[in-house]
Amino acid sequence: MELHITPPEINENNREYACRLLRSNIITLQLPPGSSLNEDELSDHLKMSRTPIHEAITILKEEWLVEVLPQRGTKVTLINPALMKEGYTARILLESSVLNDSAGNLDNNQLQQLLLLLKKQEEASRNTPDQIDAFIRLDDEMHRLMYFFGGRSHTWKATRGLVSHYDRARYLDALSGNTIFEKVLMEHREFCDYMLMGIPHNVDAQQKVADHLTSFRDNYISTIEKYPSYYLI
Repeated sequence: MELHITPPEINENNREYACRLLRSNIITLQLPPGSSLNEDELSDHLKMSRTPIHEAITILKEEWLVEVLPQRGTKVTLINPALMKEGYTARILLESSVLNDSAGNLDNNQLQQLLLLLKKQEEASRNTPDQIDAFIRLDDEMHRLMYFFGGRSHTWKATRGLVSHYDRARYLDALSGNTIFEKVLMEHREFCDYMLMGIPHNVDAQQKVADHLTSFRDNYISTIEKYPSYYLI
Protein backbone atom coordinates (compact mmCIF):
# COMPACT_ATOMS: atom_id res chain seq x y z
CA MET A 1 0.00 0.00 0.00
CA GLU A 2 1.48 3.32 -1.11
CA LEU A 3 -0.06 6.48 0.25
CA HIS A 4 0.59 10.11 -0.54
CA ILE A 5 1.20 11.38 2.99
CA THR A 6 1.11 15.05 3.92
CA PRO A 7 1.67 16.53 7.40
CA PRO A 8 -1.25 17.05 9.79
CA GLU A 9 -2.92 20.44 9.69
CA ILE A 10 -2.89 22.77 12.70
CA ASN A 11 -5.20 21.55 15.51
CA GLU A 12 -6.10 18.41 13.52
CA ASN A 13 -6.61 15.34 15.73
CA ASN A 14 -5.63 11.83 14.61
CA ARG A 15 -9.12 10.85 13.47
CA GLU A 16 -9.49 14.01 11.38
CA TYR A 17 -5.99 13.58 9.95
CA ALA A 18 -6.55 9.93 9.04
CA CYS A 19 -9.92 10.73 7.49
CA ARG A 20 -8.60 13.64 5.40
CA LEU A 21 -5.56 11.67 4.25
CA LEU A 22 -7.51 8.55 3.30
CA ARG A 23 -10.20 10.58 1.56
CA SER A 24 -7.57 12.45 -0.45
CA ASN A 25 -5.81 9.23 -1.47
CA ILE A 26 -9.12 7.68 -2.54
CA ILE A 27 -10.27 10.73 -4.52
CA THR A 28 -6.92 10.99 -6.32
CA LEU A 29 -6.94 7.22 -7.00
CA GLN A 30 -3.75 6.62 -5.06
CA LEU A 31 -6.05 4.10 -3.40
CA PRO A 32 -7.91 2.92 -6.51
CA PRO A 33 -11.48 1.59 -6.55
CA GLY A 34 -11.61 -1.96 -5.24
CA SER A 35 -8.35 -1.77 -3.29
CA SER A 36 -8.21 -3.28 0.20
CA LEU A 37 -7.73 -1.26 3.36
CA ASN A 38 -6.01 -2.91 6.30
CA GLU A 39 -6.27 -1.05 9.60
CA ASP A 40 -2.99 -2.50 10.92
CA GLU A 41 -1.13 -1.41 7.78
CA LEU A 42 -2.70 2.04 7.88
CA SER A 43 -1.79 2.35 11.55
CA ASP A 44 1.86 1.65 10.68
CA HIS A 45 1.84 4.05 7.71
CA LEU A 46 0.28 6.93 9.64
CA LYS A 47 2.11 6.28 12.93
CA MET A 48 -1.03 6.16 15.06
CA SER A 49 -3.17 3.62 16.86
CA ARG A 50 -5.95 1.65 15.15
CA THR A 51 -8.73 3.54 16.97
CA PRO A 52 -8.59 6.78 14.90
CA ILE A 53 -8.06 4.68 11.75
CA HIS A 54 -11.22 2.70 12.49
CA GLU A 55 -13.14 5.90 13.22
CA ALA A 56 -11.95 7.44 9.94
CA ILE A 57 -13.04 4.38 7.98
CA THR A 58 -16.47 4.58 9.62
CA ILE A 59 -16.80 8.20 8.43
CA LEU A 60 -15.66 7.30 4.91
CA LYS A 61 -18.17 4.47 4.84
CA GLU A 62 -20.91 7.05 5.44
CA GLU A 63 -19.51 9.03 2.50
CA TRP A 64 -19.77 5.94 0.23
CA LEU A 65 -16.02 5.83 -0.28
CA VAL A 66 -15.35 2.55 1.54
CA GLU A 67 -17.38 -0.56 2.21
CA VAL A 68 -16.95 -3.20 4.90
CA LEU A 69 -17.68 -6.63 3.48
CA PRO A 70 -18.29 -9.63 5.79
CA GLN A 71 -15.29 -12.01 5.68
CA ARG A 72 -13.77 -9.95 2.87
CA GLY A 73 -12.53 -6.94 4.79
CA THR A 74 -12.66 -3.25 3.97
CA LYS A 75 -12.40 -2.04 0.39
CA VAL A 76 -12.50 1.24 -1.50
CA THR A 77 -15.86 1.40 -3.28
CA LEU A 78 -16.10 1.22 -7.05
CA ILE A 79 -17.22 4.40 -8.80
CA ASN A 80 -20.99 4.25 -8.89
CA PRO A 81 -22.49 6.08 -11.93
CA ALA A 82 -25.75 6.72 -10.05
CA LEU A 83 -23.93 8.39 -7.14
CA MET A 84 -21.71 10.23 -9.59
CA LYS A 85 -24.79 11.66 -11.32
CA GLU A 86 -26.30 12.68 -7.97
CA GLY A 87 -23.07 14.45 -7.13
CA TYR A 88 -22.73 16.59 -10.23
CA THR A 89 -26.47 17.30 -10.37
CA ALA A 90 -26.33 18.63 -6.80
CA ARG A 91 -23.26 20.71 -7.60
CA ILE A 92 -24.88 22.25 -10.67
CA LEU A 93 -27.90 23.38 -8.63
CA LEU A 94 -25.87 24.59 -5.66
CA GLU A 95 -23.08 26.34 -7.54
CA SER A 96 -25.37 28.17 -9.93
CA SER A 97 -27.20 29.45 -6.84
CA VAL A 98 -23.89 30.43 -5.24
CA LEU A 99 -22.85 32.23 -8.41
CA ASN A 100 -26.12 34.13 -8.63
CA ASP A 101 -26.04 35.12 -4.95
CA SER A 102 -22.41 36.29 -4.98
CA ALA A 103 -22.56 38.03 -8.38
CA GLY A 104 -21.28 41.60 -8.13
CA ASN A 105 -20.56 41.27 -4.40
CA LEU A 106 -16.88 40.32 -4.35
CA ASP A 107 -14.78 42.50 -2.05
CA ASN A 108 -11.13 43.40 -2.66
CA ASN A 109 -9.71 40.79 -0.28
CA GLN A 110 -11.77 38.04 -1.87
CA LEU A 111 -10.73 39.19 -5.33
CA GLN A 112 -7.06 39.04 -4.36
CA GLN A 113 -7.50 35.46 -3.10
CA LEU A 114 -9.11 34.41 -6.37
CA LEU A 115 -6.50 36.16 -8.53
CA LEU A 116 -3.70 34.42 -6.63
CA LEU A 117 -5.46 31.10 -7.10
CA LEU A 118 -5.88 31.72 -10.83
CA LYS A 119 -2.19 32.48 -11.11
CA LYS A 120 -1.30 29.19 -9.41
CA GLN A 121 -3.69 27.32 -11.68
CA GLU A 122 -2.12 28.87 -14.75
CA GLU A 123 1.33 27.80 -13.57
CA ALA A 124 0.10 24.25 -12.90
CA SER A 125 -1.63 24.02 -16.28
CA ARG A 126 1.66 24.68 -18.09
CA ASN A 127 3.26 21.64 -16.48
CA THR A 128 0.51 19.10 -17.03
CA PRO A 129 0.51 16.07 -16.81
CA ASP A 130 3.19 16.31 -14.13
CA GLN A 131 1.01 18.63 -12.07
CA ILE A 132 -2.41 17.02 -12.47
CA ASP A 133 -2.68 16.64 -8.69
CA ALA A 134 -1.79 20.28 -8.15
CA PHE A 135 -4.25 21.54 -10.75
CA ILE A 136 -7.14 19.42 -9.45
CA ARG A 137 -6.49 20.54 -5.87
CA LEU A 138 -6.43 24.17 -7.00
CA ASP A 139 -9.64 23.55 -8.95
CA ASP A 140 -11.29 22.26 -5.77
CA GLU A 141 -10.00 25.27 -3.84
CA MET A 142 -11.51 27.60 -6.45
CA HIS A 143 -14.93 26.07 -5.99
CA ARG A 144 -14.55 25.99 -2.20
CA LEU A 145 -13.90 29.72 -2.20
CA MET A 146 -16.96 30.28 -4.39
CA TYR A 147 -19.09 28.54 -1.75
CA PHE A 148 -17.45 30.44 1.11
CA PHE A 149 -17.71 33.83 -0.59
CA GLY A 150 -21.33 33.05 -1.44
CA GLY A 151 -22.15 32.34 2.22
CA ARG A 152 -22.35 28.57 1.73
CA SER A 153 -19.37 27.29 3.72
CA HIS A 154 -21.45 24.71 5.60
CA THR A 155 -22.96 23.49 2.32
CA TRP A 156 -19.49 22.88 0.90
CA LYS A 157 -18.50 20.77 3.90
CA ALA A 158 -21.80 18.90 4.02
CA THR A 159 -21.66 17.82 0.36
CA ARG A 160 -18.14 16.33 0.33
CA GLY A 161 -19.49 12.81 0.67
CA LEU A 162 -22.24 13.28 -1.89
CA VAL A 163 -19.84 14.43 -4.62
CA SER A 164 -17.09 11.89 -3.86
CA HIS A 165 -17.90 9.55 -6.77
CA TYR A 166 -18.14 12.48 -9.18
CA ASP A 167 -14.77 13.75 -7.91
CA ARG A 168 -13.12 10.40 -8.66
CA ALA A 169 -14.60 10.23 -12.16
CA ARG A 170 -13.39 13.77 -12.83
CA TYR A 171 -9.90 12.92 -11.58
CA LEU A 172 -9.79 9.80 -13.72
CA ASP A 173 -10.75 11.90 -16.73
CA ALA A 174 -7.78 14.17 -16.03
CA LEU A 175 -5.41 11.21 -15.61
CA SER A 176 -6.60 9.88 -18.97
CA GLY A 177 -5.46 13.12 -20.61
CA ASN A 178 -8.97 14.23 -21.52
CA THR A 179 -9.26 17.38 -19.39
CA ILE A 180 -8.44 20.61 -21.22
CA PHE A 181 -6.89 22.61 -18.40
CA GLU A 182 -6.78 25.85 -20.35
CA LYS A 183 -10.57 25.62 -20.83
CA VAL A 184 -11.10 25.00 -17.11
CA LEU A 185 -8.95 28.02 -16.30
CA MET A 186 -10.83 30.21 -18.79
CA GLU A 187 -14.16 29.22 -17.20
CA HIS A 188 -12.80 29.96 -13.73
CA ARG A 189 -11.84 33.44 -14.95
CA GLU A 190 -15.41 33.91 -16.20
CA PHE A 191 -16.78 32.93 -12.77
CA CYS A 192 -14.46 35.46 -11.11
CA ASP A 193 -15.71 38.12 -13.51
CA TYR A 194 -19.34 37.30 -12.66
CA MET A 195 -18.61 37.42 -8.92
CA LEU A 196 -16.89 40.79 -9.29
CA MET A 197 -18.98 42.55 -11.92
CA GLY A 198 -22.27 40.64 -11.97
CA ILE A 199 -23.73 38.14 -14.44
CA PRO A 200 -24.55 39.58 -17.90
CA HIS A 201 -28.22 39.42 -18.90
CA ASN A 202 -27.46 37.09 -21.80
CA VAL A 203 -25.66 34.53 -19.60
CA ASP A 204 -27.46 31.55 -18.03
CA ALA A 205 -25.53 30.88 -14.83
CA GLN A 206 -26.88 27.35 -14.39
CA GLN A 207 -25.95 26.38 -17.95
CA LYS A 208 -22.47 27.86 -17.50
CA VAL A 209 -21.94 25.84 -14.32
CA ALA A 210 -23.39 22.69 -15.92
CA ASP A 211 -21.06 22.98 -18.93
CA HIS A 212 -18.11 23.46 -16.59
CA LEU A 213 -18.88 20.54 -14.27
CA THR A 214 -19.90 17.97 -16.88
CA SER A 215 -17.13 18.35 -19.46
CA PHE A 216 -15.80 14.94 -18.36
CA ARG A 217 -18.85 13.36 -20.02
CA ASP A 218 -17.38 14.01 -23.46
CA ASN A 219 -15.06 11.04 -22.86
CA TYR A 220 -16.95 9.22 -20.13
CA ILE A 221 -17.71 5.99 -22.02
CA SER A 222 -14.16 5.68 -23.33
CA THR A 223 -12.87 6.16 -19.78
CA ILE A 224 -15.12 3.33 -18.55
CA GLU A 225 -13.83 1.15 -21.38
CA LYS A 226 -10.26 1.98 -20.37
CA TYR A 227 -10.82 1.35 -16.63
CA PRO A 228 -13.72 -1.13 -16.43
CA SER A 229 -12.57 -2.54 -13.07
CA TYR A 230 -12.94 0.91 -11.46
CA TYR A 231 -16.67 1.23 -12.13
CA LEU A 232 -19.76 -0.43 -10.73
CA ILE A 233 -21.25 -1.59 -14.04
